[in-house]
Amino acid sequence: METTIWQNYPQDEVVVIGIINTSNESQINNFLEENSITFPILFDPGSSGGVQGGNTYQDYYMPNDGSPYPRDFIVDQEGILRYANNEIDTEWMHYVIIELLGGICSDYLLGDVNHDMVLNVLDIVNLVNFILGTSNAEDCQFHSSDLNGDELLNILDIVQLVNIILSP
Repeated sequence: METTIWQNYPQDEVVVIGIINTSNESQINNFLEENSITFPILFDPGSSGGVQGGNTYQDYYMPNDGSPYPRDFIVDQEGILRYANNEIDTEWMHYVIIELLGGICSDYLLGDVNHDMVLNVLDIVNLVNFILGTSNAEDCQFHSSDLNGDELLNILDIVQLVNIILSP
């Protein structure tokens, strides 16, 4: 989090906060020093200091099947949860953050694969070509083509695009 998120974005645009389940100052300070963490770490109120955490942990509980990683969340400026994961996935986190900051491809309409500002059969043809590998999608074309946001181009994206085009 420190190097891939906190240090990569302006701190007036992206805030990283760690939440810890112990109020032991020396334990917190040792953790911060050992891991070279400079982003703020807050105590989870209601925590007994055990594994289960406190009030915040309970509010955002996610079963983790024994994962040793903490839970990662991205909350937008309106307080809406936009990302939650038990595993570290900084690539997807970067994608979500870039989108929330306006996105590198924000000028393009979702589904407008060829970027001509019209949703039509040409977009479907281009999407099919990307899926079949007969042509490669550039970053913004991929973003415009991934209608369901799963980072894959497949039949599900085609179905959504056809539904959008055919809807009144």
